[in-house]
Amino acid sequence: MKILQDRSMFRHLERLALRTWPAQLEQPCKGWILRASDGVTKRANSVWTVDGSEQWTGDEKVIAEAEAFYRSHRLTPRFHISEASPSGLDDCLERRGYIKEVPCLFMTTDVSQAIWRTEPVDGNSLRAVVQPSHDASWLEHFLAMEGFAPELLEFYDNLFTRIEAPTAYVSIMERDQCVGMGTAVAEDGWSGFINIVVHPQLRGQGIGKRIVHELARWSRDQGADRLYLQVVADNAPAIRLYSGAGYEKLFAYHYRTKPMDNL
Repeated sequence: MKILQDRSMFRHLERLALRTWPAQLEQPCKGWILRASDGVTKRANSVWTVDGSEQWTGDEKVIAEAEAFYRSHRLTPRFHISEASPSGLDDCLERRGYIKEVPCLFMTTDVSQAIWRTEPVDGNSLRAVVQPSHDASWLEHFLAMEGFAPELLEFYDNLFTRIEAPTAYVSIMERDQCVGMGTAVAEDGWSGFINIVVHPQLRGQGIGKRIVHELARWSRDQGADRLYLQVVADNAPAIRLYSGAGYEKLFAYHYRTKPMDNL
């Protein structure tokens, strides 16, 4: 029974996380969602497979339908596979030649614990700016800190505009310089953190901790009592930061991508 309860929670959180990164095109496909966004980010260009079923039916026609969808958009077929996906689907994709990519962790914590563990020390010169929506300045700083091309501004502008739930866009300032950023999306008693990034020349100085603190405080004010985030499994500095804020791994996920020579 506990396994079923866990999978039910995993599915619920996967659906909340889906809504923090809405694709340009989302097409239903027999319980799955085919996502396409001009190939920018794996999350926005992969099949969301958390359809509520426990076991994969073995119907490979739906996989072929998904592959046809991505070919029609000139994109590589890719599947988001998590512990909430139907059992057996991952093995089926592997047999079809799909390569496992980007193992990630889904981590959660209690909002009060995160606030307590990240409390700023006295004398800290950092200050936080919290906005209910993004603007051009926020996007430009975000792209620069991530090292993304300026041409992606329109993509991220449109993506963030599609988020429907209450959202906070946090900037951490050192005097007049933006040194860190993050976003929180609150829904159904949970708040998901995305876009957490620190200026590359200022990492390891507690700025990430301050970002988490401000996002957690905002989340509490929105009525959230639990927090979640997604992080690449080999990003050791980020996992140290989140573990220090009380986050623990809840489940794992990864992508399955069809190699170009198998298309």
